[in-house]
Amino acid sequence: MKKSIEKIMNSNRIAALLFFFCFCILAMKAGDRKEQDAGLWAYASVSHKPFAGKWEAIYALEYRSRENFRETSLWCGTVIADYVFNPHIKVGVGYEFFMNREPDGGYSPEHRYYPEAIFSYRTGSLSASFRTRVMNTFTQWNEPYWEARNRLKVGYRIGESSLKPFVAVEPYHALSSVAERFTKIRYYAGCSYAFGRQTLDIYYLREDYRTSPFGRNILAVDYNFAF
Repeated sequence: MKKSIEKIMNSNRIAALLFFFCFCILAMKAGDRKEQDAGLWAYASVSHKPFAGKWEAIYALEYRSRENFRETSLWCGTVIADYVFNPHIKVGVGYEFFMNREPDGGYSPEHRYYPEAIFSYRTGSLSASFRTRVMNTFTQWNEPYWEARNRLKVGYRIGESSLKPFVAVEPYHALSSVAERFTKIRYYAGCSYAFGRQTLDIYYLREDYRTSPFGRNILAVDYNFAF
């Protein structure tokens, strides 16, 4: 009993130190830009694994706000199909349909598709994953915009609980532009809570654009139901 309590306390200390370090970095990043914006991103998805668990399908709806939470930025619908090779590797394709809010209050459509690969590993309470995507975002077929997006995510489960604090970093690299290839980077720090077939992630996201003095601060909530 005593060893179990000590183990939980040590896990809490590690998680607390990890978050303190990451939030210090994020706070510094949030203060080094003159142009700032803040918003809420809410993402809800349903996932399932048909065909004996070899395929994973995800259907999602996302809402984003901007102008310091006062204005809708976009709505997005997503469909992803991944083939699961083993617990560590899966590859697939995704499609996203955006309705972007225009200054006049109307909406304009935008499309995105991408192949992706996800590599994950877990040992004890520590887990890590690397997701890479090559995305084409466009409003017209003859005007493609290709970019690479790579996210490294590390999580740490607290003792025997369902809480898992995590941090992540995700740089974007333009593939269509020669002038500026490193376009932006995202930093994540938050916590995931699993209950039954459901998972809830609440996190802070910092987005920096490398081609302009602009930074975005996001409060994000992700919900998933798996069956």
